[in-house]
Amino acid sequence: MALDSLTMNAGACLVSEEMAQYFLTVDGQPGTYVLGDVSASSVRAPQVDRNRIFRARLGADTADQSIERLLLPFRRAAVPVTWYVDGCSKPNDLATRLVSHGLELRYFWTGMVRLLDGPVGEEDVPSGITVVDAVSPDEREQWMHVVLDGFGLTQFHDLESMLTETGVLSGRWHRLTALQNGTPVGGALLFAGDGVAGLHWLGVPQMFRKRGAGILLSREALAQAARMGYSHLVLQANPEVVSLYVRLGFDSVGDIAVFDWRPGIGALTVEPD
Repeated sequence: MALDSLTMNAGACLVSEEMAQYFLTVDGQPGTYVLGDVSASSVRAPQVDRNRIFRARLGADTADQSIERLLLPFRRAAVPVTWYVDGCSKPNDLATRLVSHGLELRYFWTGMVRLLDGPVGEEDVPSGITVVDAVSPDEREQWMHVVLDGFGLTQFHDLESMLTETGVLSGRWHRLTALQNGTPVGGALLFAGDGVAGLHWLGVPQMFRKRGAGILLSREALAQAARMGYSHLVLQANPEVVSLYVRLGFDSVGDIAVFDWRPGIGALTVEPD
């Protein structure tokens, strides 16, 4: 197990904390603000697919009242909101309670953790692919386009400024671009939080897959996180890519249930992170 001295619960809480810090990093997102509450974190955004409630630590005796209080700003505005329930969410029956308050379970992510103390994999990667930091505005725009292409989201233009501008002022977003003969063939995001680092937005366009770009991007994120002094790198994975990260030495530390509340409109689509 790559968890080393971490228990499964500690690993799950590390994933939870990184996810919260990632969601709370809203510099570069005009009109997005954090709603204050002592028992949970939430973000209100102009784009309804980025309204979020997370890091809920509710008392069992008052959980139902707290759920309604947290939902109230979104209910009043009649806008959708997504609620994330992870291994450290409280109370233990939070998922069941959310359903009784009108939320719908949409899908699961898998929380994963890797200790940054050893080799990052033995798979061979074809030569000719390099990974560079995307820092300048032009480099960030190039990174944004290849990532959106990798996720099949090129038509979602509202994501463009979010991907190019978020985390620049705070310095928390470290964008990585894979290049082959000068052509962008993939991208990933290393999130540098307080005491925890995470991997997000790893995307390779269909035409460039099976060349090793995803492996190289993951390895570079691991290496950079280690150089920054982090002890672990965490991520929230879609089920279909869990096996990829297992090969890179990540361990699963539990599911993250993703719920939606919708005021009678069509299905809510949340961008993959």
